[in-house]
Amino acid sequence: MNLSLISEKLGIPEWRLRGAIKRHSVQVLGYRGREVLVFRKDVAGVERGTVVFGDEVVRGYPKIKRALLLSAALRSWKAEQVAVEEKLNGYNVRAALVDSRVVGVTRGGYVCPYTTSKLREARECRRLLEDNPELMLCGEAVGTSNPYVVHEYPEAGEFGFFVFDVRHRDTNEPLSIPEKRRLLEEYGVQGVPLLGVFRREEAADRVLEIAQRLGAEGREGVVLKDWEMVEEPLKYTPSQTNLSDLRHAFAYPYDYGRDFLFSRIIREAYIAVEREMKGEELSDAAAALGRSILLPMVESIRRVMKGEVLGESYELEFRSEEELLEMLEFLRRQGVSVQVEVLEEGGRRVRLKKLRHASTDRIRAVLRSGT
Repeated sequence: MNLSLISEKLGIPEWRLRGAIKRHSVQVLGYRGREVLVFRKDVAGVERGTVVFGDEVVRGYPKIKRALLLSAALRSWKAEQVAVEEKLNGYNVRAALVDSRVVGVTRGGYVCPYTTSKLREARECRRLLEDNPELMLCGEAVGTSNPYVVHEYPEAGEFGFFVFDVRHRDTNEPLSIPEKRRLLEEYGVQGVPLLGVFRREEAADRVLEIAQRLGAEGREGVVLKDWEMVEEPLKYTPSQTNLSDLRHAFAYPYDYGRDFLFSRIIREAYIAVEREMKGEELSDAAAALGRSILLPMVESIRRVMKGEVLGESYELEFRSEEELLEMLEFLRRQGVSVQVEVLEEGGRRVRLKKLRHASTDRIRAVLRSGT
């Protein structure tokens, strides 16, 4: 692996890159018989999740700040127009060409075999990237059949890929929203819905209205973007999304980090303040927050009392047994323990149950000892 070439391409001093590898901030991993670099942390301006395949770079997707108080967050913007795009409930994937073939890279910088297989079936994405190999498609993989986040979207079916950004893969420079929309339309690639473009002064009130409507429909939230993509984007989610996250996390209370749980409780406090909740409305919000925390934990404890192993199930369809085995090996390398149930002869359709050992074992220990 030519670290001098890689450091020059990324604009990082070679000594800094070697030091990051030594500290394991950058990992040297294998992918199809070759060494790749995966950035586990931000290093010298290069984003976490960046992957280097030889001399081909796929930059990591930048962090997006979360707006807790919309009106205050937008006051610092210089842009006059605020574009509001829907934030879909799935997992972040970058589609790019590596060795002239499409790969699907997860937020953490791993090539997911299942996602890659699905993206290679998407002819429109492949044509766009083949004609524009300097670009990468940053999108949300959603649907009822994927190994990460199951959420039903009628427009997605079992698996859908919706592009929210198009970026230069070497520099991470984004295309403006009109440039992105023209390119996606030209190739017939699905983009996330654009829900409106508003003047900055009116945007906060309009975004609150849109977010509440999306929450009532069981959808995740919004991302606020500068039309020219100069300002840093902001994301915002309604109460329903925060409570749904909490219900899921507290079903496995020892598997999710405290930061994950605490941040969503904090969001609810700011929503209550910005919406000027008082009296009965505030009491109802507090009760809903309490239910999202307590009820799933009680249910999980009772399931363990009955002898169950806690976990989440996903139904997936593979083109071959080889693809299934590759995905199972990928999950094993990520430290994910799964049970496999074959649903269709030949092993093409299976149910994977990701086992939540930490929560199961800790609850069992308390049930045995009481302490």
